Amino acid sequence: MILEMKDLSKSYKKKTALAPLNLHIEKGECIVLCGGNGAGKSTMIKMLTGVDSPTKGGVVFHSKQQKTFAYMPDQLIFPSELTPYEILDYYRGFLNKNKESIKWVLQKTGLWSERNQKAGGFSKGMSQRLNLAQCLLAETDIYILDEPTDGLDPYWVIQLKKIIKELKEQNKTIIVSSHIMRDAIEIADKVIILFNGKLKFYGALKQVYKEYGCTSLEEIFLFIHKNEQLS
Repeated sequence: MILEMKDLSKSYKKKTALAPLNLHIEKGECIVLCGGNGAGKSTMIKMLTGVDSPTKGGVVFHSKQQKTFAYMPDQLIFPSELTPYEILDYYRGFLNKNKESIKWVLQKTGLWSERNQKAGGFSKGMSQRLNLAQCLLAETDIYILDEPTDGLDPYWVIQLKKIIKELKEQNKTIIVSSHIMRDAIEIADKVIILFNGKLKFYGALKQVYKEYGCTSLEEIFLFIHKNEQLS
């Protein structure tokens, strides 16, 4: 086990953003966090990364590395006057990495040829790839990616999935938040399904299909939505 959530929950005044969660995540797994807007995905990610504090419970990391996790937020605004190389060189200083690591992540994210361009002129997709690059720079046991495909074109969505598979082959743990169902089907070992802040399922895709008697995640979400509306 690399990570566990113990009674992890969050409330804002009288509204429950995330009901208590008790989950274990194993090393080397890719977990896809599924749900629509307001499901509780971002709330859970914020508490895993320490961006926000839980109302109750907590998160325990069992990684022995000094840098416990790497984080790719859903949006990261970079200084417009700096280049990708300068930005990653700044991050490198905190991570005790050599300059070759900058070249590696920029090549991995297709930004090496743009390394000396100012980030202020980047498209949304390029900025998202730079966001991915700063995450990969950490080289740690756990990678937490919040809506990583947002803004990426089809080619880079495919490349991102390849990168995730490579991390899994290195026995890394990846937690991905996504509202795109086909992403979960292609990369997930297990899925966490949230609806209105409540956990509806945690386990392998085959298990969730069997439990709900469905053949796709889309069918499952329609089933959950219909039942919630009736309850």
